Amino acid sequence: IETKLPFAASVNPAVARCLDAWARANQAERAKGKSKCDASNEADQAYCDAMPPLSGSENISDYIACVAHAMTAQIISPFMSTKLLYAAQVAHMTNRGHSKPSKTAA
Repeated sequence: IETKLPFAASVNPAVARCLDAWARANQAERAKGKSKCDASNEADQAYCDAMPPLSGSENISDYIACVAHAMTAQIISPFMSTKLLYAAQVAHMTNRGHSKPSKTAA
């Protein structure tokens, strides 16, 4: 795949940040004379490195959006995507346990 950057995904700021990291890394590696394949591999890692941490609801949702986009753009393999989404699920369940208890009327 020559480019993995469908810019419509940049509606989500976290996905946009990951796409930007991918583009910058790809351009830098190509400037070093690396092949498209090698540059893409480095860029794929940069995309993953830019994903939000799995802490807090918003970050977890953004992380899932980044993984979902990476799956469709073939940045992350289906095998790895499954593992990353499972990690997000565990983080989400853990985060729910740390949420403030809801106030109930007495």
